[in-house]
Amino acid sequence: MKKILVVFSLAALLSCNKEEKKRHPHDHPHSMESENMYKDPNNPLNKLTYASKLDFTCNMDVSKYGVSDTVTYKGKLYGFCSTVCKDGFMKKPDEYLAKNQQ
Repeated sequence: MKKILVVFSLAALLSCNKEEKKRHPHDHPHSMESENMYKDPNNPLNKLTYASKLDFTCNMDVSKYGVSDTVTYKGKLYGFCSTVCKDGFMKKPDEYLAKNQQ
């Protein structure tokens, strides 16, 4: 019985010391921890000029953290932190653009 209590106590102690992963404001394939890494200078997408420095879907600053996907819409190039964000933008691009004009 003592062994079980010791194992349970040790497991509880170790689980309390784990940092909880912060999730991005929406369901998407990277955690907020990836936002601590600045953009990769070797990624050719990070060398392009975009119509906005923000990913309009999640409001991540892609000029600071980098671009993973792009889309050209109405003659302007937009950068996104992920394909999920790009796909979200493309479902209602005019709505995102209008919301970010304010």
